[in-house]
This record gives sequence, structure tokens and C-alpha cells, in this order.
Amino acid sequence: MADTSSTPGNVDAVSAAKLVERVNGNAWAADAQGVFAYLTPAALEFFGTSLEALNSSDDGGPGWGRLVHADDYPAATDAWQRALKTGEHYNVEHRMLRSTGTYAWARCSGQPTRNEHGTITGWYGSVIDVSPPTRAEPADNVADFPSQDVLPPMDQVHPHDRPTVEQAAARAFFHGIPQISSYRQLQEDGSYRWVEFRVEPDYGVNADIDPAVARQDEPWTVASSIGTTGDAVQAALAIEKLYGGAWAIDATGQFTYATPTAQTSIAMTLVDLNVLLDGKPFLEGGRQGWQRGTHPDDSERAGETLRRALKSGEHWNFEYRVLRANGAFVWHRAAARPTFDKRGRITGWYGTALDIDVYKRTEAALRERERHLQQLVETLPGLIYCASPNGEHIYRSRRLHEYLGDDVAENSALAVPGGTFKSLIHPDDLAATEEQYARSLATGEPYSLRHRLRRFDGVYRWVENRASAMRNDSGEIIQWNGICLDVEDQIRSQEELIRAQEQLARSSQAASLAELSASIAHEVNQPLSAVVNYSSACQRWLTAEPPNIERAQRSLDRILQSANTAADVVSRIRALFKQSTDQRNSTELAAVVRLARDLVSEEAGRRSVKTVVEIENGLRPAAFDRVQIQQVLINLMRNGMDAMASVESGRLLEVRVFREREMARIEVRDQGPGVEFPDKIFEPFFTTKGQGMGMGLAISRSIVESHGGQLWAEKNEPHGACFVFTMPLDVVATS
Repeated sequence: MADTSSTPGNVDAVSAAKLVERVNGNAWAADAQGVFAYLTPAALEFFGTSLEALNSSDDGGPGWGRLVHADDYPAATDAWQRALKTGEHYNVEHRMLRSTGTYAWARCSGQPTRNEHGTITGWYGSVIDVSPPTRAEPADNVADFPSQDVLPPMDQVHPHDRPTVEQAAARAFFHGIPQISSYRQLQEDGSYRWVEFRVEPDYGVNADIDPAVARQDEPWTVASSIGTTGDAVQAALAIEKLYGGAWAIDATGQFTYATPTAQTSIAMTLVDLNVLLDGKPFLEGGRQGWQRGTHPDDSERAGETLRRALKSGEHWNFEYRVLRANGAFVWHRAAARPTFDKRGRITGWYGTALDIDVYKRTEAALRERERHLQQLVETLPGLIYCASPNGEHIYRSRRLHEYLGDDVAENSALAVPGGTFKSLIHPDDLAATEEQYARSLATGEPYSLRHRLRRFDGVYRWVENRASAMRNDSGEIIQWNGICLDVEDQIRSQEELIRAQEQLARSSQAASLAELSASIAHEVNQPLSAVVNYSSACQRWLTAEPPNIERAQRSLDRILQSANTAADVVSRIRALFKQSTDQRNSTELAAVVRLARDLVSEEAGRRSVKTVVEIENGLRPAAFDRVQIQQVLINLMRNGMDAMASVESGRLLEVRVFREREMARIEVRDQGPGVEFPDKIFEPFFTTKGQGMGMGLAISRSIVESHGGQLWAEKNEPHGACFVFTMPLDVVATS
């Protein structure tokens, strides 16, 4: 049900708005149809608009709707139209466009004024910035003002600009948001100079404005003096209609009014609020009853600041904790303004007390979050920096300061997004970094580059520099965020790895030479051993009585054959390491197998080894190097005989050759103890023999694989080992 009571004191909408303006700083008034009749001058400047623009309409909607964010516009206009029709209180939060082009959250509230018949005569209200609280650090080259005296000396402010300064201070205090405004400041020569005025919730600062951008000295429309004959209680009641929390005191500090709801919430009546706790009048330093409902840490300070305001007539603004009836302390922001009689004497004070506990908790949470993020940034193992869209630095982490040194970090120009200090980059890397930097600034692409950066001790170290652009909802770059990583140790490790790889390559070459030498020695040793054996046999036949010329001649033939084999082995080994196939001719595999058997037959007989060869009939010729494959067979057969050296009886060496699909499969089976390491025995220099070199099987595998086959070891049932290698039967001869 709409409130039909008249505004206290029959204050019209504009007068009520100006009362609110005195306390809040942003107030407005409209007629019964919603046409704006008044808006705080500072608010007009803040939003960059005018009364005409607010009341104009291009599309049938209200002109002020152009200031409301598109997503919030429907709800805001619906609530306003409903309030105009029903007389209900208007209270909506939405985003509003500032003159800077950015949106800020605002709480807009309004109340109707009524005549003695209950008819709505107009509307008045306020606009409170409820964006998340932020605080800026004061500049070093501007003046500070005490926390409870945020205004500059008013006698130095141009008369037309004083309301703007007062309202900026009020907005800063009530909203918790820093305010930036400007005014004309009186100079020593009597002239006025435009200065910028930045006021924080706890202090205000001044800074000169460049004369080139100073505005013309135009008269401003300002509010007239408010309530010179008004009554503090009436003003408090008018404000109460809007905020719900208002109070009034007389010139001595005695409460003359307090919102009934407020009295209930703090469990204090007017009598309780005014009682003298120590029998001394408040203005003389005594304590009043309301201070019992104030947090002990805030009570004395609250009393001192209010007492000073009552004596000086200064505006009173204070934040303190108030004891609720439920025993909990909550944060309040109190503000008061004086009322005057016709002679300018203070007749009383009126003010508001806003519950800001949620904002305080939110601010504390934000500060804790900010502290956590700051610690996170400072503890990251990297050099963090931020920069503006044009590349000017705005933040450098502590680690970056320490890395570069305080003098350099403060005085060197930062070229972002690369985060590169031009004077600190190695001359050989400067051109590349500047090129990449310029490209990133022009295109918005991420920056990534390695270059050398001079550290605080004068040493150039390799760093990896990366930066990415942070954008707003419109896609515009608002900040560059970057990280610089010292990768000197990584670069050095890579260089050492390269050197180690080069050394390994040289070692491998040396090992290959050693392997080649060992292979030559191993392979040549077999035919040379045969030469020695046949020479001994020849000598025996010649010295026998009578000499056996026929057997000696046969031994001489074997000596000649073995010597030729030794020469062929050397030639074939050289060809093997050259990966040559020039000596591969179409050859009968069966003939090579039988020849290898004959070459080891005398040794087999001496070792009591029975040799059995089984060859499948009809095997077609294949192209291979006869000497190399013969050496593989002889090597495998001698290994088999060596393996059976510890076997007392049943020494059987089997060689089987048969076709398996398009391959010839050759198996050499023994009855020895078997192979303990079937995979490792093919590695160079691995041997299980006491006098072995460990090269025979490695060379044999290389020979077989160079012919397109494979060589491996299996178990022989019931015991022993089986070495198998394959040869392709469909290889075409090359010569």
C-alpha cells in the first residue's frame, strides 16, 4: 500500500533533494510525472549529462535510460514506471554510464512528496555508487588532508566550485569510492587556477591541471543555501523517508530525534542516548550514553570527532562499530550536517547512519584476496610485470626489482609487451626484441622471445620473455601481463648436452673403429688358424717314414684355400662396413653349407663332434655374398662345438636348411647347456667364453641383416641351443 503521508514539514521535492545532497552528495528531484527538476551539479558532471538530456526522449523511453546498461534497462524502467503509477518507493540497483565511458553499479532510490491531501507533488532521491570499494595510494607530489578534514581550505576555493568540492567529499565517504573532480583554486596573486581534486574515503589531495586543458571560467549553476531556517528534526525526517536511518541532535550534542527502528535495533531510547555517563556535558569532554553502544576501540575517537564538529561547524563523517540489540557489533558510516538560523548560528544537526557491515566484510575479503594474489605473484618463480596498452610499465614484482637492481628498475624505461629494458638488452639481441615488441603492440598478438638481459651484477643472462594482452568485454586491450623467466641454466645445460652428444659421437666413432678392428681380427683368425693347423698336418705327412706325399699335398691345398679365405674375409668385412653389395652373386645355398661343413670337419673330428647336415631338395639359388654367409655358418658351427665342450657324450651338431615361404631358413643346433642371455649375446663385445672377444655373433647378425634376413637364438629341445638365420630366396643378383 502506498504511503500517503505528507513529506515532513511539507518540504517540496527539490528542497528534499537538496537536503539529501548535503549529506549524500548525489541527489535528484522530479515532478509527479517523472520529469527531472533538479540533479546535483557534480552528478551532472560525473555522468556527463544535463537536465535536458535526462528529460529528452528519442525512442519513447526516458532520456536517463541512455545512461543505464542495456542489460539492466528493462528492469530499471519498469520499476520507475510502477513507482510513478502506484507511489511505491523506488529502489533499484543497475549499472550506469560514467562520463569516462565506463559503467559503475549504482543504487538508485526515490520517495514521493505529498501535499496535505496526500496527492503526490513530486519525487526526490539519491544515486549511490555501490561498485566494489577500491583505494588508490596518494601521489608523492600532491598535498594530503587529514582523514576527518578531507576538504581543502574553502576560502581558497572559487565560490561557484565549493558545492562540487563538498559533494565529492561526501560521495567519497558514503560510497567508499575515490572521487576525482576539479575546482578553481585561489593563487597568491589573486587569480584562480584550475586544479584537480582527488578525494579518498579517508583523505583528499590536490594536483595542478595543465593550463592547456583548463576549462573556461564559466559560472556554474549551484544549489542555494540549504535550510538556513530549517529545523534539524524536519531535515532528519525528510532524509529518513529515503534512507530509513536518520537522527538529529541540538547544538550541544543532545539527541532530539532518532529513527524508531534505529532505537529498537540498538536497544536504546533517546534518554539512553543522551545520558551523561560521567556527569560531564558532552561538549566539555564528557561521554554520552550512545558511546556505550559503540565498540570500545571506536568510542573515544567517535566522541572526539563529533565534539570537534559541534564546536567548529565542520561536517562530521565517521565510520565506527555499533552494538546491536543481539549483542553483535556492525560497522556504520555516520554523517551529519548543521542547520542554521537567520543569523547563521547553528541550531542543530541532522544526519544519517548507514549500515556498511556487508561492505566492510566484502572489502576485508577483497583485501585478503588481494593479499593472497599478491603473495602468489611474489612467490612465483618468475619475474612478473604489467604494462598499459601503449607499453608503459604499471607494475613490477619484487623479484623483478631484485633481479634488475633498485636503481635500474626505477629508472630504466620498460618496453612492453616484451618486458625488455632497452638499455639492458644484449646488443646482439636488441633488434629482434624491438621488432617483436613493435609487432605485438601493433597486432595484440602474444609476445614470446628469448634474449640476454643484464642482471643487477652486470652479468648478461638468457631470459625467456612472454606477455599476453588482457582485454575488456569490448575486446580492447586494457593491460599487458607478462612473465620473464631466467633460463640461463637451461641454456647452459643444453649447450653441455650438445657437447656431450658430440663427445659421444666421437666415442662411438672410436668404438666403431675398435669394433671394426676386433671384427677383422676375429674373422681373419679363423682361416689363419686353419692355415696353421693344415701346415702342421703337412709337416707331419712330409716327415713321416715314408713321407705321405698325397696327404701332404691335400694339406697344402687346404692351406692355400684358407689363405685365400682370409684375404676374402678382409675384403668382405670392408665391403660390409661400406654397405656394399657388389659381391652378391646367385649362388646355391646348399653348396655353401656343405663347404662350411668340410672346413670345420677336421676340428669337429678332433672334438668328437658328429656333424649332420639336412638340406631340402629343390632350393632355388639366391643372391648373396658367398664368403660372408660362409663365415656366418662357420662361426655358428664353431660356437656350437664350443658349447658342447663340457658335454661328455652325445655331441651332435645339426645343420638344417629348408624353405619357409619366400625365405630360406638355416638352423644350427647343438646339445650344449643352452643360451642364458638370448638377447645380449648379439651385442658387440658380449661373450660367455673365457677367451672370446664377443664379436662373432654381432658381426654375423650384421651380415645376415645386410642380406635382408634375420638372426636369432632359440632353445633346442630337449636341451641345447638353436641359432636360426633366414635368407631371402627372391633377391635378384646384382652381378
